[in-house]
Amino acid sequence: MTSTPVLVLTSDTGSGHRSVSRALVAGASDAPERALQLIEFDPLVSRDPVLSQKRGASAVQSSVFDRVVGLYGPMIVRAPWAWGLAFRFAALPGMASVYHATYGRTVASRIAAAIRATRAQAVVSVHPLVNDAMVVARKSGGRDLPLLSVVTDLVGVHPWWANAGIDRYVVGSGDAARALFGLGIEPSRTAVTGIPLRSTFGRVTRSVREMREQLGLDPTQQMVLFMGGGDGAGRLADVVTACDAVVRTGSVDVTRFVVICGRNEPLRTSLVARDWRGPTTVLGHVANVHEWMTASDVVVTKPGSLTVSEALAIGRPLLLGPPLPGQEEGNIPFVCENGVGLAYRDPTEASMLLEGMLADPSSLWEMGQRTLPLRHLKATERVLDLVQSLVMNSRKPHQS
Repeated sequence: MTSTPVLVLTSDTGSGHRSVSRALVAGASDAPERALQLIEFDPLVSRDPVLSQKRGASAVQSSVFDRVVGLYGPMIVRAPWAWGLAFRFAALPGMASVYHATYGRTVASRIAAAIRATRAQAVVSVHPLVNDAMVVARKSGGRDLPLLSVVTDLVGVHPWWANAGIDRYVVGSGDAARALFGLGIEPSRTAVTGIPLRSTFGRVTRSVREMREQLGLDPTQQMVLFMGGGDGAGRLADVVTACDAVVRTGSVDVTRFVVICGRNEPLRTSLVARDWRGPTTVLGHVANVHEWMTASDVVVTKPGSLTVSEALAIGRPLLLGPPLPGQEEGNIPFVCENGVGLAYRDPTEASMLLEGMLADPSSLWEMGQRTLPLRHLKATERVLDLVQSLVMNSRKPHQS
């Protein structure tokens, strides 16, 4: 069976966009009966493998804006306020036009070249910086290719996601659907599927105790998982230190901390060298986040949309830190108002709230139960269904 090539536009500005695109690529690969071949492409950099010399794309030029991808991680770790300013400045009227009159042309040309190189029959975007450029590039193959945008923000939607030329949208929640409607996207073109996740988040078959044993942990100890996204952001060291001082005072034998630092190697190195009151496991980038979440009683993290969605899929209560200004702000009320977690303003408050949560197992169980209606375990499959439908409909002869 010949597979239909579909171009998936993504980037590494944070780990969320790439996580979603890889979930979709893996979902298509795991279901060959769909006859879809999803191909990742990052149009925000000049050296993506899709446009290698081998494909005859030597004319692709680099741009000063290519450096933005590399700056995102350091910015949200060291100066999140600067990201907030950039996020809000970009949302001002007219700024999208300025962007797309300059760098947007470069992005559109790269997308057009990738469409030709892959002979894509549809294009899927998981990044707001490429949506307008995707619409410009859609006719490069000589006909209108179907376009789908997967909004990776759980609640808030930046104006740059919205473009009337995109055929369909999928979003993670009803709040995001309403936000898109406010930006001019008709509800009939939007599907609430949840955010696509890797299949491992929908296949957890081990109990908490079994997973702790599998990971080499004491199954009788409570376990708290600390995360800061792929870049180890959110004052992670300060939060863990404060919780170590308060939560484990007098109970060092019953609470294990696991800290996932992601790509932040200096943070991991500094935490490994510390003396902790109780058992503490410090990790860098891991591929089995779902297992660590399954083994935990509480997930303490910055409120990134992907991390929140993953914890909800596993059914774990959340303790959320201050949001990254912009796309994460709506996730705090979403979690708290649905009763699946709490939020703190500083490390001291984090330690006090965590101490109270761990002291009340019945409340934690109730929070876990409230995640059930918020889970979207089939989101990846539903998005692939929609891609397949768009491809099939695009092949039907148009009636005059």
